Order: sequence, then C-alpha cells, then structure tokens
Amino acid sequence: MAERRFEDLRWPADDPIVDIPELSVQLGERLIVFGPNGAGKTTLLRLISAVEGEGGTPYASYLPQRPYLFRGTCRANLHLGLDAEARTRAEDLAVRLGVGDRLDDQARTLSGGERMRLSMARTLAVDTALVLLDEPLAPLDLRDREAVAAVIADALAGRSAIIVTHDRDTAAMLGDRMAVMIDGKIQQIGEVAEVFATPSNDTVAAIVGVSNVIDGKVIARGGALVEVEWGDHRFFALGDHPAGTKVKVLFGGEAVGVHKEPMGESSPRNLFPGVVTEIRETGRLAEIVIDCGSTVVALITPGSLDALGLTAGSEVHVSVKATAARAVAVGEAE
Repeated sequence: MAERRFEDLRWPADDPIVDIPELSVQLGERLIVFGPNGAGKTTLLRLISAVEGEGGTPYASYLPQRPYLFRGTCRANLHLGLDAEARTRAEDLAVRLGVGDRLDDQARTLSGGERMRLSMARTLAVDTALVLLDEPLAPLDLRDREAVAAVIADALAGRSAIIVTHDRDTAAMLGDRMAVMIDGKIQQIGEVAEVFATPSNDTVAAIVGVSNVIDGKVIARGGALVEVEWGDHRFFALGDHPAGTKVKVLFGGEAVGVHKEPMGESSPRNLFPGVVTEIRETGRLAEIVIDCGSTVVALITPGSLDALGLTAGSEVHVSVKATAARAVAVGEAE
C-alpha cells in the first residue's frame, strides 16, 4: 500500500473538536501533526486508531501520550499481547531505549520517562504498517530525545507513522512532512522546513513561529559549537555532536541579518550570499525569503526593509550568529 488515506475524521458529530475531511500518509513516511494543547491532536490519533482497528487485525499500533502499565514486572508489561518474535524485538528495543536493565523491576517503580520508553518499545515491536505516536519524546530532555529519536526512526524503517507533537525539535528530528492542526482542523501541510519557514497565514505563524530548518552533516566539533556541512556552505551552530552526525540546524527568522554588501573582518561565522525571492509584509515585521542554496527566511522591521531597498531578485548577504542556531541530530534509519 503506497498511501493510507483517511476521510471524514470528525468527532463528535455536533460541534466537533476534530473536523478533517481528509488526511493521508505515504508508505514509509513520518507525518508530524503539530499544534498547541487543545488543538485536537490526541483525539485525531484516537480516531485513526479506531478506524484502523475495525475488523480483524489492527493495521496500526498506538502509543498514547500517557501510557498505562499494569501491575507486575516491566517484562510482563512489555510482553503483553506479543508473540515470541515480537517479544524478542521488544526486549531489544527496551535495551536500545535505555530500560533494558529495568525489565525485572516492578512497573510501578518506573519514572515517567522510563514508562514512556518501555511502552514505546512494545508499541514499536508490533509489526504493523502504521504506527501512531502521541508526544513520544515529551518526558525526555533534549539530549535523550536525540538518542530516542534515532531508535524510533530505525524501528519505523519502511513503515508509516503519524506523530503528534507541539515541540519544534521533535518535529525537526522525526518529521518528513508536517500538518499544523489548530482548533480541530489542518491549517497547513507540507515539508517540515517549508512549514516552519513559510507559514501559510498569521494563525499558523503564531503557532509554529517563523523559523528556519536546514539539513546538514557535522564535519567538526569545537567547544560549544559544531561545524555543519550545508550544501556548499559551512554553518556553525550550538551542539556537541561527533563528526558524521546528520543534523538539522534550527534558528529563528529574527536571528537572520540581511545585508546589501559583504561584511568586514568582524563578520559572523555564518555569512552566505543569496537572492531575495519573495517579500511578505505581515504588519509588525516583514518576512524576507532568500535563496541561499536552500530557503532562509529573515524577519526585519518595515523600516529596515525600506532602508535596504530590497525587491525580489535583490542580491544580498545573510548572517546568522552561531549562538542563535542549534543543531539537533536527525532520527534516521541506518
């Protein structure tokens, strides 16, 4: 099945908190559903889970935001409902997720993060074509999130997933596409970097911010910074990843400087030539979309825009302070 399409995702019938005429996920794709608390994201996953569970063997496995564990050992909870092959996969995943040494302990002794990791191991071990994950990295700190994201991506290889989150880093680490959900409806859907950089309207922009996400690979590390290969450019950002790590670098549009002339010797480390492709005046700030090999969006004041005299086609130089950007490891299957 190349695509799984869901239609008429609506609940309840009167005054619905979720009302999505259609949502699709491609084979092997990780679709992020991003939105604020109360947007209906969890209800959406429950609706999809219910649809997939109708008749016969469920097509999807589902990890809720607050997984429930039964009395007894962690191992008993991990094995619950799994066949011998899936139990082996689950135990391997538990080890990789950092809870392999807790399997003989009582489930009630686990912390919130450990409960999520144990439940995640069981969910990912189930051999279904679609996996539904609700805020899977929320109980973890950033450093652990990167390691867990890598395990999730590896376990999902070849399978489709719908992943709910309100966290930008999680979206960047795990997402291929992203659907922004507000008040029960999908307001925008597209590649993660595209949605972050070019929100479709002010409502989406208020939720996701105007941010930049670029793909690269760490080629060196020094102090608090990593040097990232980004196309023909080198980008410096906060991080401590070893060379060879695939990362996404995130930085806000307000951190981007736009200059008509090259800067002098004291210029920032991150300085790239580019061409303005679009200017969007949104009221308080203007969004300048710049092609630097891939898209970068800057937020500047209308006064600065007038002073620069920019139009579509203007050649510019883009600067980003290294300390205003951060690198996160990308969850990728090996």
